[in-house]
Amino acid sequence: MRKPFYGWAITSMGVLGNALQGGLIFWSMGMYTSAFEDEFGATRARITLIETLITAGSNIMSPFVGMWVDKKSARHLVAVGAVSMGSGMVLISQAGQLVQVWVVYATLIPLGVLSLGMLPSSALIARWFRKNRGLALGVSLTGSSIGGFIAPPALAFLFAAYGWRTSLMVLGLGVIAMAPVFFRVLANFPEDRGLTQEAPANRDDERSATSESADWSFRRLFRSPTLYLQTVYSGALLGVTLGMLANLSLHTKDLGFSGQQTALLYSIVAFCSLGGKVVTGSLADRFGIGPVALLAVLLMSSALLTFWSLESYQGLMLASVLLGGAAGSTTPVWTSMISRSFGPRSFGRAFGIQSPMHIPITAPTAPLAGHISDVTGSYELVFLLYLGIVGLAALALLLMPRAAADPVPA
Repeated sequence: MRKPFYGWAITSMGVLGNALQGGLIFWSMGMYTSAFEDEFGATRARITLIETLITAGSNIMSPFVGMWVDKKSARHLVAVGAVSMGSGMVLISQAGQLVQVWVVYATLIPLGVLSLGMLPSSALIARWFRKNRGLALGVSLTGSSIGGFIAPPALAFLFAAYGWRTSLMVLGLGVIAMAPVFFRVLANFPEDRGLTQEAPANRDDERSATSESADWSFRRLFRSPTLYLQTVYSGALLGVTLGMLANLSLHTKDLGFSGQQTALLYSIVAFCSLGGKVVTGSLADRFGIGPVALLAVLLMSSALLTFWSLESYQGLMLASVLLGGAAGSTTPVWTSMISRSFGPRSFGRAFGIQSPMHIPITAPTAPLAGHISDVTGSYELVFLLYLGIVGLAALALLLMPRAAADPVPA
């Protein structure tokens, strides 16, 4: 009996890593901001600064982590990421001041999120897959959505039953315990297991073999217009997503909805993003990246308009569905763009360069929204501002076909 392709075991570890960092950090940010507001009594702008710190920290570390993935060992990196993120959660559970929380969110948490997340998992999948690369990338990234579907309501229950400090302590130790699992299952290249990369789907894929084996230098990457257009596109959509996730709980709190109702909205976003990632990856394999990239822009615009115009709980649920679809489409499109433009052996470097270049867009979105809410008493202007940021993504997508013809280096 023919054994299943081992690349799917690699993909399963991508699902697990993305579920841990996505569910416990990314999608649950609103749970933490609400708990920290009650605990430390700070302004919302100061509380939501943790989103800026984790974004800036991970983006600053990203080029170094990307270079490590390409030149050293992604397998070791993922195990280190589990220890780093888990340790950060344990330290936060013991914080006596908000500034201590800031320090952890600027150091251990970003290293853990980056090392467990889509950078190493997508790089590994790009090395193992050809025919089903888009699908495997999408499946791997569903881990974040699965974690996001489970974690917010689970954290809401745990925080209410045991307190946020005890809950973070236990969860952090659990994340640390997963490090040996990653180290045992992952393999950097198919040849490390005596296997070969998945065959291409057709002759068109075979003609992209030059891109598959290309090794882009940092100098050549910085000279590529494609790199900058991909950065603007992904940065705009990711920035809006981060800002919405950090402030959604505060928006619903202003509207008078309970913590459990808010947790359900986060779960809706995560659930819809899960389906969006699988569908997006499959569609990218069949029809190309352009149509799916446009779909992400349209979904995000529709979500923001719905949040702006509807304040009923049913309206928030509809907006959350649209936001989830947009968030689910963004990451598979971005990683597929990088893989197809720069090849799997340069994926880490290209991803690592783009991430810090996101900072001017992604870092201010959450605290700026909190500040606008503090000043105006609502989030109406925030939604309109975010629509303008999404317009940047649309403009980059419009210009991208011209830059996509960059020659592949020898």
